[in-house]
Amino acid sequence: MKLIITDTNIFFDIIGIGALPEFFSLDYEICSTEFVIHEILHSDQKQAIDIFIRAKEIKVFSFTSEEIDEILSFNTTKSFKGITDKSVLWKSFKQSCPLLTGDRKLRKETEELGIEVHGSIWVIDTLVKKGLIAREKGIELLNKLKRLNTSLPVKEIDKLIRQYKNKPESKE
Repeated sequence: MKLIITDTNIFFDIIGIGALPEFFSLDYEICSTEFVIHEILHSDQKQAIDIFIRAKEIKVFSFTSEEIDEILSFNTTKSFKGITDKSVLWKSFKQSCPLLTGDRKLRKETEELGIEVHGSIWVIDTLVKKGLIAREKGIELLNKLKRLNTSLPVKEIDKLIRQYKNKPESKE
């Protein structure tokens, strides 16, 4: 199964729209770092994530002191305030696997490194395309996402909603 590493705000978006179980139905090994998990402080969000960690649905990478030094010295064109974003970027780079982020600066840095990068909209679209949720559910989740995270590209979300509404349900 292909690894995919996620940052904190993807978890916040997916939990916020109520799609965490669907997220884990994707054909990826969902991974993150200990620094991301430590940023999830709200008790409901933490409890939801902890359930999936205990069920071994999330692989959480921990780091040695040598790896932390390597993360901190990892050469990037953008400066990152803390270690959290750099930890997922570094791990994604080391694992040669896609990164899920909603952070513009992290997305740009990831693209500059030639790493595949996606966001919350992609997660929902992939769930629909893989038939893991119906298009109607995809529309519902996209509308929730639009209300939850106002920094997302509304035009892109609306375009996807129109596509879902205009495409007839396949009878496979």
